[in-house]
Amino acid sequence: MSRTMHLAVFAQGVGVSQSVWRSARTHPESMHTLGHWTELARLAENGCFDAFFIADQLNLAPTIAMDATDRPDPVVVLAALAAVTSKIGLIGTSSTTYNDPYTVARQFATLDQISDGRAGWNVVTTAIATAAANYGSAGLPDHDARYERGEEFVDVVRALWDAWATDAIVGDRESGVWADLEKITAIDHVGPHFQVKGPLTLPRSPQGQLPLAQAGSSATGMKLGARVADMVFTTQHDFEAAKEFADSMHALAVDAGRTSGAVKVLPGITPIVGKTEAEARELAREIGSFISEESTLGFLKQAFGGLDLTGYGLDEPFPDLRDQLPSHASVSRPELFIRTALQESLTVRQLAQRVGMSIGHRPLVGTPDSIADEMARWFEGGAADGFIVLPADLPVGLAEFVELVVPRLQHRGLLRKAYTGSTLAEHLAE
Repeated sequence: MSRTMHLAVFAQGVGVSQSVWRSARTHPESMHTLGHWTELARLAENGCFDAFFIADQLNLAPTIAMDATDRPDPVVVLAALAAVTSKIGLIGTSSTTYNDPYTVARQFATLDQISDGRAGWNVVTTAIATAAANYGSAGLPDHDARYERGEEFVDVVRALWDAWATDAIVGDRESGVWADLEKITAIDHVGPHFQVKGPLTLPRSPQGQLPLAQAGSSATGMKLGARVADMVFTTQHDFEAAKEFADSMHALAVDAGRTSGAVKVLPGITPIVGKTEAEARELAREIGSFISEESTLGFLKQAFGGLDLTGYGLDEPFPDLRDQLPSHASVSRPELFIRTALQESLTVRQLAQRVGMSIGHRPLVGTPDSIADEMARWFEGGAADGFIVLPADLPVGLAEFVELVVPRLQHRGLLRKAYTGSTLAEHLAE
């Protein structure tokens, strides 16, 4: 059986490119309306994407003065989208650092029920100091401590999802028995971070265990993803490095007692589509013209755990800051940004512009055929099981990708032309 390319769309406001709200291609005045989110979800569903993904951030971004980085609650938005879509998976982010396992398990189990089995949870730990302040904490736990809590958090959530047997609901009107109590069990979890009795207040979800997404590319993050994730989102720019990462994730899944194909590795891409190469380059130039180096340096400061870059000249070579990162900082994204800048001899301004276009993911600027060619090369070469698509601007960037690139992938037999399953787990199993 041939492999199927898996696609998820990363939906953020009016697009991931910094200050793209200034573009005439966007309508920022409507980005908090249900109509806006409905249009995006239906576009992705028309493109037969596996999932519609909403990330989260628990603090007001430092770039808010110039960039539309407003963040609604993903679970609330996805619950609304469950009513206006019928097939596409609905994945939301919820942090293991500033949440409670019982609450998260209950929220996503409810979302799975009302969407008929289309929910998924993106597992993240939080490494942003201002988010810690919003939750009554003076500082952030270091990287390893965050993941220790995260590992236990995930195990508790999964245990709660298993607390109801599939046939626990009896629903016998004649006898008056609604549920078989012997098939609803407490989990009685006692661990270093959590004490949770359980069970949940609603029956087992249609998918049983909901699919999990995860994005940690550090050694600790990869180990967690290999053990529990169904999808791993990653930032990769180089084919060989991407293939090495994908091979490592698949091998780690086997080491964790799973099959190598149990984890789908999805590098991020930001497609900027033109009918000609020149048209695509001009669109990229236009979108890039809205980027503010000052705001992007604020984004990088947050990504680097609070490390301030404003003391460096914009046209100076980007410095090697790897030994200066705080212990609580994320590992993989700063490492990738710094390594890319050093390998390509980028200045501070050049790295800021690149990150500002696609929040650090790989831009694909070209015609529908050239973009499909590059996606096929990575997919067929084993560097990706699919892609998470981060449109630079929304909704037009997504609409153009669905209209122009998706049919080319379908024509090559790489992407489904229609959904064959009805749950997110079934989409991922293809």
